[in-house]
Amino acid sequence: MRKALARSTTALLGVLLLASCTSGGSEARSANPCGIGTASQEEALVREVLGSQDFTTKDYGSTSGFVDEAKRALPVLRPEKHTFYTNVCGYGTADERGAGGMTFLAGWLLRTSGAPSSPGDVPYALNGVRGVASDSRSTLLVPCDMPGDLREQSQKVWLTGDLTFGQSRPATDQAAKDRRMTLAYLMTRRVADALGCENKPLEKAPVVKPAPTP
Repeated sequence: MRKALARSTTALLGVLLLASCTSGGSEARSANPCGIGTASQEEALVREVLGSQDFTTKDYGSTSGFVDEAKRALPVLRPEKHTFYTNVCGYGTADERGAGGMTFLAGWLLRTSGAPSSPGDVPYALNGVRGVASDSRSTLLVPCDMPGDLREQSQKVWLTGDLTFGQSRPATDQAAKDRRMTLAYLMTRRVADALGCENKPLEKAPVVKPAPTP
């Protein structure tokens, strides 16, 4: 009886661990923001955005390296140096039209600075988080309360998440921009988890809708 109970408990634990891994929990996301899982929402969106079932992944550095760089940059942001960003991940494919792909960047932007904008931008409100999409870029501005000594300074900046698109097909319709904005949200959530944002600003599943026009 005890052996049977032990086997049942072990089996249940295995199922729970497997579910945790395949569901893309915060620990998995923070361990490797670029390593999107098979059959995940991120993987499906990358394929849709690139228009290809096959793509390559480029990690521009280790997760710990990015976190250390972002933490060092945060205290030195000033009006004259109001932004910091760096490449985090790249996803690409090659076809007869040449190389196409996208790059995900993350960093900081002082809240007193105006967010970059261009004609034709579509504003978004995602679970209380601001976003904007154009034909070639999707950007999120996220409040991220960092722990410890960085908390006060972190409340003066936005955590930024950007997807930039190179030679991939432009987002010419609203549905394409919605998909790109959803992907930007999910990728920025991975960075927020890695940084340890205490307010967990992107914990909810993305509800992506263009913001009402004033």
